[in-house]
Amino acid sequence: MSKLLIVESPTKARTISRMLGNDYNVIASMGHVRDLPEHDFGIDIANSFTPQYVDTPRSKQILKSLREAAKNADIIYLATDPDREGEAIAWHLKNALFNNKISAPFLRIAFHEITEQAIEQAISNSGDINQHLVDAQQARRVLDRIVGYQVSPLLWRKLGKGSSAGRVQSAALRLIVERERDILAFVPEEYWAFSALFESASGGSLKSRLFKINGADFKITSRNDADALEYAVRNGNTPVITDVSKQDRKRNPYPPFTTSTLQQAANQLLRFSASSTMRYAQQLYEGIDLGNGNSAGLITYMRTDSVTVAKEAQIAAADYIRETYGEDFLPSKFNFYKNKAAAQEAHEAIRPTDIRRTPEMLASRLDPAQLKLYTLIWKRFTASQMASAKQELLTADVDICGYDRKTYTFRTAATVTTFPGFLILSSESQSQEKETVNPELLRALTPGSKAVLQKFIKEQKFTEPPPRFTEATLIKLLEENGVGRPSTYATILRTIQERNYVNKEQNKLVPTELGFTVNDFLTDKLPELFDIGFTAQMEQKLDDVETGSVFWVDMMTEFYNSFAPWLAAALDSGAPPPEKAEELLKILNDVKFDEKQKIGRRIFDDEKFVNSIKEKFADKGKISEKQYHALLSIAAKYRSQITGLENISGELQQEVSDAFSAMEQKQQELQSRPPAPEIAGGYASIFAVFDNVVFPDVKTGRSTFDEEKFFKSLKKQALAGKSLSEKQLAALKRMALKYRTQLIDADTVFSALQIEPQEENNVEAKHTTGQVQDFLSRLAKVTKWDAPAKKGRFAFDDKKFYQSIAKQCAEGKTLSPKQLSALEKLAVKYSTVQEASNEGGSNE
Repeated sequence: MSKLLIVESPTKARTISRMLGNDYNVIASMGHVRDLPEHDFGIDIANSFTPQYVDTPRSKQILKSLREAAKNADIIYLATDPDREGEAIAWHLKNALFNNKISAPFLRIAFHEITEQAIEQAISNSGDINQHLVDAQQARRVLDRIVGYQVSPLLWRKLGKGSSAGRVQSAALRLIVERERDILAFVPEEYWAFSALFESASGGSLKSRLFKINGADFKITSRNDADALEYAVRNGNTPVITDVSKQDRKRNPYPPFTTSTLQQAANQLLRFSASSTMRYAQQLYEGIDLGNGNSAGLITYMRTDSVTVAKEAQIAAADYIRETYGEDFLPSKFNFYKNKAAAQEAHEAIRPTDIRRTPEMLASRLDPAQLKLYTLIWKRFTASQMASAKQELLTADVDICGYDRKTYTFRTAATVTTFPGFLILSSESQSQEKETVNPELLRALTPGSKAVLQKFIKEQKFTEPPPRFTEATLIKLLEENGVGRPSTYATILRTIQERNYVNKEQNKLVPTELGFTVNDFLTDKLPELFDIGFTAQMEQKLDDVETGSVFWVDMMTEFYNSFAPWLAAALDSGAPPPEKAEELLKILNDVKFDEKQKIGRRIFDDEKFVNSIKEKFADKGKISEKQYHALLSIAAKYRSQITGLENISGELQQEVSDAFSAMEQKQQELQSRPPAPEIAGGYASIFAVFDNVVFPDVKTGRSTFDEEKFFKSLKKQALAGKSLSEKQLAALKRMALKYRTQLIDADTVFSALQIEPQEENNVEAKHTTGQVQDFLSRLAKVTKWDAPAKKGRFAFDDKKFYQSIAKQCAEGKTLSPKQLSALEKLAVKYSTVQEASNEGGSNE
């Protein structure tokens, strides 16, 4: 019987293929094979929000191969990831492959770890696609497409194209911006802290902090009050030890990792970004070569919000702990951790697939970053299955009756671990303040005995602003507020940084000026949509779709009934009142407009524009803010023809007058500009020098810039006798600097274009051969490249990029500033990975 098993990634396919052998044909779909169109809206809102799915650009050949394989199969297993996204991929695969030439049944299998036993069990329990999961993914995709496509154009009015709004990313940005504003508005407050050094009757030194005054909390906020307190203590009665106590405490282990807690811990302890954490976790999940032709997934599925652990894993962990540490380190019964309300109980926490594969055993098989993350996961899971630590909290209070008759209580405390339990595994788990007090000294103290004040210390301090978010603390807050889900945190953080809304400085997230502007605009225009509470409600409704308690179209209808009026109000904000628009249009009725004129590629026809606005106003009774300001500019331009201007409303008169003043100022600025520089020898001499320049090949894509085509357009314009503008000459300068090594006579061009030596030196500094060769030599040593990754519309392949740059340099071609910058980032990235094994510090 021929069996076809389809997974998402080639690595996963290789690992599973080695486990199942020749009975199965295991093929990777390379992720989604169908999706919403890249350049079109793709949602039929009027027809129950029907998505218009199309084959993804790279899926055409993949689907062709899958169809051929499916024709020869007796059974087809859809083995995509066990979550919403994986279920949707399985559903799309079935729909894309199903036809009358394929008679094999499609069966859905799901496993949470890539081990032989888990896969065989999944095949035995194969079933149908979970339509509720598909609907939840589909609802999220449609919801995000509607918000992105319909809100982003609103943002473009303010910032121009390139900026974007996202339903969840904008909520995250809002949290970061609001925190930054709290920091900027923070006013430090002075306060004082006090401590003392006592000598006990037994001769030991006791460092204590002032704990209470007259049995109550206190706050000292000025130097005068601090000096008065010091005087009262120093001149008070003899210090007396009033209380010595011992309190038994139990410290429980943390639960095993979920996606968010793994991302938080990896960020705090390993300085990994959320994206890097998920990339390394995916590598560990999909399979690592263990030698001798064996591959295995080392951890369970890494996108989960559950802390559930399979019984088999608990038994295996108990056996390992008993053998390695002894019976005492096992709890009396298995530790149980409670999931949050929305967690999926069927999923497991992130854990090692085999606890006996210790980090030490895998050190030679994993790269440094993978090993650090695996160690973190292994220790956290193993500790979660161990007994609690037992500790004693020892405290001693010293009272002084001060000169002012107040009782000043100083306290010394120390924690003693009497049984380490799970703490035996992790130095990080034991991260408690190092004790400066000998616990035995505290045990020896006797209540009622006297002490001697040896030293009194007062410290002036100031309150500090709330800290900036790290990726870890932001993920924690997003999770606490119900914003986003395990599969989305890394994408949210990556997007707001790639959009330049947020920068990372010393591991802290700092909003940029653009980030402030985007946030302020969106929260002003659409406050309800980007409210944190509303975003969390939508996440809950998506969870309800997943459980089948809500139909996804009903959810979308409810959302859109709120969203549409919000968007309409935002689009109309700033628009003039209808009576004002009507008055402005009326004063243009008798104007005799200029003939239409062509400037560059654009045609300007004032009369046609005004008539189109009149038609719109007659149809809808309103015009936009942008259209109103365009009409004001036209009114200013033809002001001399407008009769009865003095009879219109005062506010409109002022606006026309302001538009006229702005127009005059612009004309004056244009007239005062210096003429374009004279080109020594004429343009022909310049363009001839570029004859040997080889421009780079053009890649297809929406944001393509064809430099050769642009150069030829400049040449055609100049040789036709038309002057080049300042901007065009500046662009020509940049090309001359960029390709200076290929120019026939660089000196002629530099002289004609008046390129200063400093400009040449600046470019030279950025393009030193030694620097480029250093980057290339460092990258030549890389033995393991990251797998190609898709970000938005673009695919990024580090190895392929390095090879293309190396080839370009070998051919003597010059790198562009953008290429050099990307090369430098790549060299730093892989240098960091190579050196990761030499970094100090604990993995926990």
